[in-house]
Amino acid sequence: MAKHHIPESHSAHPNVTPLIDIIMCLIVFFMLVAKIGVTTGAEKIDIPTTILGTKIDDMGNTLTLNIPDKLTADLPMVSALVRPPSGGPAAMRQRQLSDPVTGQNQLLNTLKYYKSQNAQFKVIIRANANLDWRFIEPVIMTCTQAGVSSINYNTAKAKG
Repeated sequence: MAKHHIPESHSAHPNVTPLIDIIMCLIVFFMLVAKIGVTTGAEKIDIPTTILGTKIDDMGNTLTLNIPDKLTADLPMVSALVRPPSGGPAAMRQRQLSDPVTGQNQLLNTLKYYKSQNAQFKVIIRANANLDWRFIEPVIMTCTQAGVSSINYNTAKAKG
């Protein structure tokens, strides 16, 4: 039986097509992972500006609460990127301070759940720059009732 040898042209120049396919798959994988890692739950809100402030470097164990200026009652509607207790993917969910059907504080229940899962749990509050303080205060009080000891406020640095 005759042996087949690699032709001279292939021995000097290997086929790189499979290598390019693998690299493209890795690029797509890393792009997907990077996009998932960036999502913090911050909505488009016109946040207030400050001269002083502290940069938050550690975003781990953090829940971002958004208080938009679209109010339907005296109590604000808070939105956050929340993972359901049963598991599954996190999604933007509305949390009310007083549910009209059950009368429960949905935000308080959510914060207590996350605090029970992690002792270093932190909250970042993002509110519209023109929002009246009376709509931010109940959110802060709810965080305090849930036992959250680290509450931060998201602001933009003043230009100038």
